[in-house]
Amino acid sequence: MDNFPLKIKSNYFLAPMAGYTDKPFRKLCREFGCGLTFSELISVNAIYYKNKKTLKLIERDITDKPYCIQLFGSDERLFLYAAQFVEPFCDCIDINAGCPAPKVIRAKAGSYLLKEPKKLISITQTLRKHLKKPLSIKMRIGYEKINPVELYKELERSGIDFITIHGRLKSQYFKGEVDYNHIGQINSVLSIPVVANGGIDSFKKAQQVKRITGCEYLMIGQAAIGKPFIFEDLNKKVDTNRDLGFVKAVMKRHLQYMIDFWGDTAIRQFRKFFHAYLKGYPNIKRFNNMINNCSTNNEALNIIDRIEVNQLTPKEQACK
Repeated sequence: MDNFPLKIKSNYFLAPMAGYTDKPFRKLCREFGCGLTFSELISVNAIYYKNKKTLKLIERDITDKPYCIQLFGSDERLFLYAAQFVEPFCDCIDINAGCPAPKVIRAKAGSYLLKEPKKLISITQTLRKHLKKPLSIKMRIGYEKINPVELYKELERSGIDFITIHGRLKSQYFKGEVDYNHIGQINSVLSIPVVANGGIDSFKKAQQVKRITGCEYLMIGQAAIGKPFIFEDLNKKVDTNRDLGFVKAVMKRHLQYMIDFWGDTAIRQFRKFFHAYLKGYPNIKRFNNMINNCSTNNEALNIIDRIEVNQLTPKEQACK
């Protein structure tokens, strides 16, 4: 970890995910040993107009260090404004050049920037010139076809400190094979750290990705939703099946963090996590229905207490 531009305790990172990586979830993942967290993707336009919800999304817990704020947009001037505005509140600025969401693409942001490499390089150069803290970029291996190797070299020359590569094209969204070989190719030609991302959902898979890519650093995305303790498994170099009692305790802790942060609206934010925590367990449809119809935080806590599926893990249930 000596060549990484931030002081980290683990080389497993939490990916920026819209609607998920808010302050409570980052805090929870940090408690399970996550080495580096990222905010949800933050609109440079929203920062410029001081959108209250957006400003709340960049807040972090005192224990959440180091922490990157990821920005997305297409206007270089607004990118610089937003980066300078958020710099005091984080340890690193990250440029989003990977999001495939239609709304982001329509704004010519996210992975759309891969179609305009000159603009992407210019944005990177401008931010590097004016920022004091580390600068990184998260990108896909291409929009509809594979990025040329020269693009990565130009990004390195522009002054970024590390690069995260999601091994899918924009056109694949989050489905299909992850091209770890391409990530490995780029890792072999750059001198800055390369973080591998995409499809990493277990220690076994992490070892496979490290072997193929040669990357020392890995980023975990969707696999952490409903399983923030994956970071503990990765750091301990094991794959475990947690029993329901453990998962319920994590759910309650997570919800309490959300209540502390979001107040009365926490239950609305928590529902998607509830479903993710219980994915794979049998006979939980009625609990999913209960949480969907739940309107208060206390009611949600009571529902978690009532969950019972014989205290077995999803894997053990499947064997019965």
